[in-house]
Amino acid sequence: MTHFAATALRLLGHEVVVFNYERENQVERVREKLGFRQFLAYKNRQLLALAEATKPDVFFTIYGRNHDAATLQELKRRGLPTICWWLDDPISLAQNYIPLHLYDFFFSNSRGTAPVYRHYGVDTPRFLPVAVDPAIHRPLEDIEKQYDIVFAGDWHPTRERVLLELARHHHLTIIGPWQRRIPKNSPLRPHFLRFGYFTPDEMALLFNQARIVLNVHQWYQRWTYGINPRLFEASGCRAFQLTDSKEEIPELYLPNVEMILYDDAAALPELLTHYLAHPDECARIANNAYTRTLRDHTYVHRMEHMLRVCGLSG
Repeated sequence: MTHFAATALRLLGHEVVVFNYERENQVERVREKLGFRQFLAYKNRQLLALAEATKPDVFFTIYGRNHDAATLQELKRRGLPTICWWLDDPISLAQNYIPLHLYDFFFSNSRGTAPVYRHYGVDTPRFLPVAVDPAIHRPLEDIEKQYDIVFAGDWHPTRERVLLELARHHHLTIIGPWQRRIPKNSPLRPHFLRFGYFTPDEMALLFNQARIVLNVHQWYQRWTYGINPRLFEASGCRAFQLTDSKEEIPELYLPNVEMILYDDAAALPELLTHYLAHPDECARIANNAYTRTLRDHTYVHRMEHMLRVCGLSG
């Protein structure tokens, strides 16, 4: 997502300097092994040195878990507006990881968590969902539909429970790092295309090959708000999507016109059977979602909105 956001900012005509907190060479690997806190302190010194050398106008971070308070205070002392885009709501709240009060602007992938952030000192928490990069999340030419129902994502016990029930009725195609999470005799294992993480390109290909993309938020039936990336990525590939309902979705996509929502996974076997039998209906809905995504939901749209809200778009 950092790559997608940086690319979008460059497309908008801005110069972007990206700082990577990951270890970049063997020396840094040794430093990290000597102590993670010391390693982060070292990387934060690097960040401040880069800021001194490049003289940026704005400091923007996604998540921001690695920036300590002293570093943020120094950036603010130098006159830089500080912006954080937190993308783990509602399952993992930002105040547990970052000094919220040191950000001038705070954006979240969930409207529903705004009261929590106001409680922890954010004057105006703002909703900014993720998006698509049309160079990656896109329809592919001459790709045939090979899989009835595709699920791509990390393991979660809620997802495992939903997919186990569906596997009794339908053949699924699953991809994700589940191998160490499910029993060796799990009925889901034959449904895996492969185990492990996947690249954005691999995901886009799989979505192009799917008759139905199934989206199950990790927080299904726990929170009624918060949007995950799959909502947009599948639509950017012009894939037909079934997703659990979230409060923010109707302002982003028209239910029953641009995607199909379910409140209870118990309805999924009937929904899946219906839509597998009506490919023309699926194609119409998927095309509607694709059109909306290109119009409203690219990373360029998100970065434009963010800069405008922060008074930095002039």
